[in-house]
Amino acid sequence: MTGIIVTQSNIFISRYPIKPGKRDAFLAIFNPLWQNATAFMQENANFVFYGFGRDPNVMVAIESYKNEEAVNAIRKTDAFKQLVSQMLDLCSGPMTMELFNGLEMGPDIFDVYAQGKSTVHPQTATNYAEFL
Repeated sequence: MTGIIVTQSNIFISRYPIKPGKRDAFLAIFNPLWQNATAFMQENANFVFYGFGRDPNVMVAIESYKNEEAVNAIRKTDAFKQLVSQMLDLCSGPMTMELFNGLEMGPDIFDVYAQGKSTVHPQTATNYAEFL
């Protein structure tokens, strides 16, 4: 089924624990990153949500893409690596990603992205991304 009900794709919930006082600097990097990718997201995303919960220093990204290969291609670009590295340096701990497979999907996504430190995201001297 397509449209507003997503059962044939995977979902990532990413949490960025931003250092106190660094939210504006983080958003100054993050906002242009997604704003410059809107054409890509219109073509490849089922849905994307960016925002905050009760803690104003934890930014949440909830994303579901139609095409995992396209997402992997973006992750390999120098711009993605550079900007995500800068964002990670503004975080107080690892960026965590929780994965969910769609109702009509198999569990393959959990093999592709094994639990633990990410091998598809950049890491810096002080931080990294981690799959839960």
